[in-house]
Amino acid sequence: MRTATRTFWLGLGLVVAGGWFCAPSVLAQNNAYYDTKAFHFGFHVGINRSSHHLLLKDSLTLPGLTNLNYVSPVFGPGFQLGIVSDARLHEYLALRFTPTLMFSQRNFLFDFAGQSLPVKKSIQMANVDLPLTLKFRSKRMKDYRVYVLGGLKASIDMASQEKVVDDVDRVKLRRIDYSVETGVGLDLYLQYFKLSPEIKVANGLRNVMVPEQHVYANFIQSLRSRTWIVSFTFE
Repeated sequence: MRTATRTFWLGLGLVVAGGWFCAPSVLAQNNAYYDTKAFHFGFHVGINRSSHHLLLKDSLTLPGLTNLNYVSPVFGPGFQLGIVSDARLHEYLALRFTPTLMFSQRNFLFDFAGQSLPVKKSIQMANVDLPLTLKFRSKRMKDYRVYVLGGLKASIDMASQEKVVDDVDRVKLRRIDYSVETGVGLDLYLQYFKLSPEIKVANGLRNVMVPEQHVYANFIQSLRSRTWIVSFTFE
């Protein structure tokens, strides 16, 4: 998991670094009055890796069940597509609403005493994400400017199994989640549009674990979502 995370960060670092060093030399002052407009609209596409912050109960032994050695959340892949609405508040500040359809997978490894290999359980998710963020931008330097952003996000899992009561072979998550979302990015002003490579992390505020009395749920006290996102915005 550490290797995958390092690779994820390195890949985005190369994208941002490439845009940073290439933009001044390749592009000439494009869209000089772009940032004076009150509103901008566009779309974004990207990939994600999702997992959870996990807290186990004090006891990993249940009467009549095999002892559990550990539970490990593992990052799973995904992708997303969304639209962008950007309102200019100030030369260096904008308010953004970016409703997104996000598909992701979250994995768990359960290692039980007496078993040679851990049991893998996967959760497929189809989220409608509703992030509202503030974007703080640097001064424009030729045809690029860097930015940081932060805000809150509500998520609705359209594939949630929260209400399924006869399935005791999986970890179930609540349908609604809330997260704090932060990120960094680079605005590249091209001749006809603006391209923005961006990396974000969303950390869940709510315990999304559905408590149940079976071997894959009863050991877990809380789960809070954690998602890394690499995206490209076109405005």
